[in-house]
Amino acid sequence: MTTVLERPIVFDAVLATVAAIDDLSPHLRRVTFVAPRIADAVTAGPDQRIKVLLAPPDGGALKLPQGPDWYTEWCAQPADERFIMRTYTIRALRPEVAEMDIEFVLHGVNGPASAWVSEAAVGDELGLIIPFAVDTTSTKGLLHSGVDYVPPATSVRRVLVADETALPALAGILEQLPADVHATVFVEVPDLRDIRALPTPGTADITWVTPAPDGPKSLLEALKAADLPYDVDYAWVAGESSMIKAVRRHLVNAVGMPKAAISFQGYWKRGEAQI
Repeated sequence: MTTVLERPIVFDAVLATVAAIDDLSPHLRRVTFVAPRIADAVTAGPDQRIKVLLAPPDGGALKLPQGPDWYTEWCAQPADERFIMRTYTIRALRPEVAEMDIEFVLHGVNGPASAWVSEAAVGDELGLIIPFAVDTTSTKGLLHSGVDYVPPATSVRRVLVADETALPALAGILEQLPADVHATVFVEVPDLRDIRALPTPGTADITWVTPAPDGPKSLLEALKAADLPYDVDYAWVAGESSMIKAVRRHLVNAVGMPKAAISFQGYWKRGEAQI
């Protein structure tokens, strides 16, 4: 019998310190974190997911999870005693100086992470669950390592759709776009001032969906109005849950893309507690 060996995937908790804060736009704030163990961190792709850990609602101290059963133990705790956990994207990793950038969406204090970052200052601490070993040898390994953007090696025409919560991941994706790949991109932001440069080695046609009265009212509307390349072979869609479902449905039913060619990830759900 042949044994198939899978590369181990390792995530662990780290207490990180705020080293710098940079406001990129009215609704996006980049925070640079430092911790000695960040020097050993790795990523599996440009939309690498990690967890941000905040102090529990009851005001108790943040205790980093330990051991293989930490999640089961966390679920068993009373809700107000659990540390708060939210999912974010590694925007940049600089292991040579043990630094990591995370970009947070600012939307007031109606979400724990937004409330924290709104008041964050250099020297503050929070917990991170980050990867120290990933599996990039297969699509299955990449997905299990915490990435969703896994285009086929043969893909040259891509559609990328993101709201503001997925903008950091989108920026990373475009930065790593191969020179021979063309991307048709749709991005929704809450303010015209949130529009930013998105450099790429490839080529990208970018449509910004904003509150401007003469523009499209939603990502779906912008996508429906677009003249997509006839040979689109891969799509990545990320952001609010109902949006990604509607966009995926359109790509399958109207554009004719196979479901297997669409990667989609819900970052938040309208009507529920936000980030």
